[in-house]
Amino acid sequence: MTEVIVWNGWIGGLGIGLYVLFQLVVTGKMLGVSSGYCSLCGCFSRATFFIEQKQKEGPLNWRLWFIFGLPLGGLLAAWSSPGDWVAGFSLGKLYDSVFPDALWAKSMVLVVGGLLMGLGARMAGGCTSGHAISGMAMLNPPSIVAAAGFFAGGVFIVQLLFRMVG
Repeated sequence: MTEVIVWNGWIGGLGIGLYVLFQLVVTGKMLGVSSGYCSLCGCFSRATFFIEQKQKEGPLNWRLWFIFGLPLGGLLAAWSSPGDWVAGFSLGKLYDSVFPDALWAKSMVLVVGGLLMGLGARMAGGCTSGHAISGMAMLNPPSIVAAAGFFAGGVFIVQLLFRMVG
């Protein structure tokens, strides 16, 4: 088995912080992902909500380019990291111990989790990056409450998952 070498967390945090400042200075807009995801869905969906988002932002808005840049940034990080690049669905030994072994079942767990996170982001009026990174940096009270809710909900669900399955 190949040893996976990861970047230090402070490098990623510094990169995100610098990007948030760069985006605010250059565009005057705060970082957030869920609106960009809505723009992407608007390109393929006939649902009214997504069509309205696409019309509001335009077909090739900056949020859509940001969404396309996320996987490209991940690839750049993987290619520039020392060691071998290993693609997979593993989230570490602890999570692998409670996730199903079958690739299709693990994929379904991840897809359902992503859908639930998207629903939560819409209910909270923004995603974790919008609230926890940008909103908290501005000391925005609703963002602080939303980020606390995201964190508490995540801790609760993980504990529940490990008690039920692991």
